[in-house]
Parts: sequence; C-alpha cells; structure tokens
Amino acid sequence: MRRVLVITNNLDQASFRVRMSVLVGPLRARGIDLDVHVRPRGMRARRRLLRTASSYDAVVLQRKFLDPGDARLLQRASRKIIYDIDDALMFQQKPAGLIERWRTRRRFTATANVVDVVVAGNEYLADIFRQRGSETIVLPTVVDVSRYAIKRHVQTDTPRLVWIGSRSTLGYLNLIYPALAAARRTLPGLRLVVIADAAPVDAPLPVDFVRWSESTESQSLAGGDIGIAPTPDDAWTRGKCGFKIVQYLATGLPVIASPVGANTTLVQPSVTGFLPASQDQWTSAVLQLAGDASMRELMGQRGRALAEESLSLERALDVWERLLA
Repeated sequence: MRRVLVITNNLDQASFRVRMSVLVGPLRARGIDLDVHVRPRGMRARRRLLRTASSYDAVVLQRKFLDPGDARLLQRASRKIIYDIDDALMFQQKPAGLIERWRTRRRFTATANVVDVVVAGNEYLADIFRQRGSETIVLPTVVDVSRYAIKRHVQTDTPRLVWIGSRSTLGYLNLIYPALAAARRTLPGLRLVVIADAAPVDAPLPVDFVRWSESTESQSLAGGDIGIAPTPDDAWTRGKCGFKIVQYLATGLPVIASPVGANTTLVQPSVTGFLPASQDQWTSAVLQLAGDASMRELMGQRGRALAEESLSLERALDVWERLLA
C-alpha cells in the first residue's frame, strides 16, 4: 500500500470535495492510501506536518501556495510533490493592494519552484506553470456520473433555466439579466432555478431558490431544463474549470455558457449547447432551447455521453493512479 500525504486548505471547499475527497475510497481499493490533512494556520504546527512528508511516498498539495520557507522544508522532506489546482490563485478574485499582490506572487513562485508535477484543471492554468518549466497534466474537474439523474425533456410552457453555484459567484447572473428580461417578454412562463447558499436579488424573472445540499443537488438539477453559466472574462475566471457545466452535462441538460476559459472546451456549440457572446445571443439561445424539447433532449443526450466518456470519476482515478503508483 503506497501512502500519500494530502495537504488541503478546507475539507468543505468544493475543490477538495470534488477533486480529492471522491478519490480516497477508490484509490485505496487500488493500493493507494490518501492521508488527508488540513494545512494548520500556526507556523509550528504547519512545519511539523510538512516534516512528516518524509514518511510518505508522495505529497499532494491542493490549491494553497506556500511561503518560501515552507516550500523549501516540504521539498527537503518529500520524495515527490504533486500540486493540484483548479483556480487561478496567482491572481486575485477581488481587488487587492500592492503588498497582497506581491505576497501572492512570492508564494506562487516559491510553490512552482518545488513541485514535481502540476495537475491543472484546464489548459489556461497548465500554461501558466509550463511557462515556469513545470511538468503539467491537464485533468478537468470530473464527477461521479452515476450520481446524476438523467433529465427527460418534454415540451412545457414554463421552461426552467437552472444555475448552481455559491454566493461568491452569484453576481455573475447579473451579467445576463437584460437577456433574461428580453426572453421573458417573449416567453412569460420562463423561470430560473438557483441552487446555492444564497438567493439572487432583483432577478427579472421568477426565481425558485433551492438551498444547496450534496444529497439533493442531482434531483434539483434534473428539475431544470437548461443549464446556464454566465461568466465575466478576466484573469481569474479564465482559470475556472467549469464544474457547474460538468454537472449540467452529467444531468443531460443543454448548456448555455459565456465563451470564457474552460467553458469553450466543455460546451460544443450547437452540439451540447451554445456559447453566446452578447445579450442578443443569450436571449436567442434561451428562446431556441426553451421552445424546442427535442433539441434539449438531443443536446442533453450528447452532453451526458461526453460526461461519461471524458469527465467521469474513472478517468480521474486512472490519471491519479499513474501519478501516485
């Protein structure tokens, strides 16, 4: 049994839940034991944990960048360091001061200098590390497809758009409010399902708010007809890995998403959905799919097949098993 130390920042964070926690049991069955630890905040406790790396066959560092001293300590203690990243953490999601930006760059450089392999959630992130000479593997965020109920599409006068996420990105919906308002003028029965930890405000159409729960998210997603993923275009969002889109595909929903970052590789225009770049294009895509159940069904079937083939848990297990064994 190979022993692997996993250092993460938050066991409740979606990145850990989706990218690492789902691997623990299946990898153990393949002879790889993941020993998961949350990175301590205190320096002494943190460095005690880093020193234990010497008793493991490899270390998986998830998301968090290290201070230069911690990075050097982990490099001395480790046989192999794998860095798993699914967000553009080298950039700030919110405006930051000069010192904060300097600290982030310093930690990013220190971490990139000591890792042996980077497992990146998309090509944008991989290229950032490749430019520093790092060995990289692109592994999209995957799901256990079997957990997701398949949507069966029927004609309806009250089609439901669905968005899943958290309060940190809830504001992205505001980007398409003009398009949704225009669509609803043509289709008064149009509704929006929001699966999150907070409800949107001032939406231009009726909202069915569903508080997110891992146990109910599959059923809630299948209650929608069209998955949407509006996304602004900036250095942070180009590093997003399109988890909500993967969930829509696994559910058999056609997807409408902004043509930003991983969205453009996950959504195949006119095959599994649309990538509108303007308000008018968003309105047109919504109305086209909302009014055609057979198109939704066909695109949903193609999306589900894509999820099963390329975005399934089995694919991630194979990649991690090669890296760790």
